[in-house]
Amino acid sequence: MLSRDGVIARYIFAFCFFFLSGSELITGWPATISGVLGTIEFATAVLWYSPLYDWAEYLKSKAKPQKLTKQGKTRKREAL
Repeated sequence: MLSRDGVIARYIFAFCFFFLSGSELITGWPATISGVLGTIEFATAVLWYSPLYDWAEYLKSKAKPQKLTKQGKTRKREAL
């Protein structure tokens, strides 16, 4: 879940990407990529969700060492 500031930043990025390609400041493939990035940023702002945050949290959880039980086996993490 994105914070309110994160959502506002996503809207600003989406506007900038759309403005670059829409005003023909960039043309061709860079304009296409700019339009796609604008669409992605707009979608993450509207949904208040960014898959990059989930991916970063997943990597953080994998980096933490798991606790061992008395038998020497690792415990499964409990869901929140």
